[in-house]
Amino acid sequence: MSVGWICAVFLTSLATVLCLIVATAWFLGGRAVPVPTLQSLLPPEPRAADELPTRENADSGTPVNTAAAGQQAPLEEPVILPGAQGAAPIREISLDNLSQLKRLGWAVPYLEGGYNMRSESLKTGSVDGVRTMQLNMSDGRNYVTVAETRVEEEDLVLAPLSEKLMSRIDLASVTSERILLSTGQEALLFIDRGGAAWTTAVETGSVQYVISSDLPAAAASEVTSWVMITDRSRVQMLPTSPGTADRLERGFDEIISWLR
Repeated sequence: MSVGWICAVFLTSLATVLCLIVATAWFLGGRAVPVPTLQSLLPPEPRAADELPTRENADSGTPVNTAAAGQQAPLEEPVILPGAQGAAPIREISLDNLSQLKRLGWAVPYLEGGYNMRSESLKTGSVDGVRTMQLNMSDGRNYVTVAETRVEEEDLVLAPLSEKLMSRIDLASVTSERILLSTGQEALLFIDRGGAAWTTAVETGSVQYVISSDLPAAAASEVTSWVMITDRSRVQMLPTSPGTADRLERGFDEIISWLR
């Protein structure tokens, strides 16, 4: 046999093997990536002593957070406002699971850029199919908390946020106004008369946000606008079909794992 014929057979065989490898990687990379459930991210149920106050105590009215500068907000009731009218068990989720929550449809907005706010803790609670995620952030001097509320069942509807706010905020101790966000939405702004704390509230058809902070009140509009911008961009984090490069990369990774 001539050298040319041997080379042709070798190259043809090599091309066939490569095609089979690429085809296998394409198939493996196209398989659905398992998306964790929210329940799988939650820690075990808390003991009774770790639960929120009873309905009678919870309904007594909660003023705007007035934590002093340099302290993180006292976040003992993260799901009372705006999650539900009754008390609920509080469960803390590891910050390592923030990206997984985004894939499940939660925005969990962050403020690392500009305000240099670092995530401190993430707490959640659910009552009657309405769940709130509250992310607590701090830069060591000031705090920002973002409570994000969504329904867990498609046939449920969120109660108007204004009704919950009016029952929770001591209107005699705050000034209130409507502010226009850069996203074109309106938010309610409550500023504590006796301190630097403020709270904003904004909602769309599918989500409600309550943001509290002791940053200067002039920052309220910008911070709240950023939260809503993050909410709009959250759809980019939802599971989608992988692109060509991602699909092949995932497939090759799985093939390599077989050879180890």
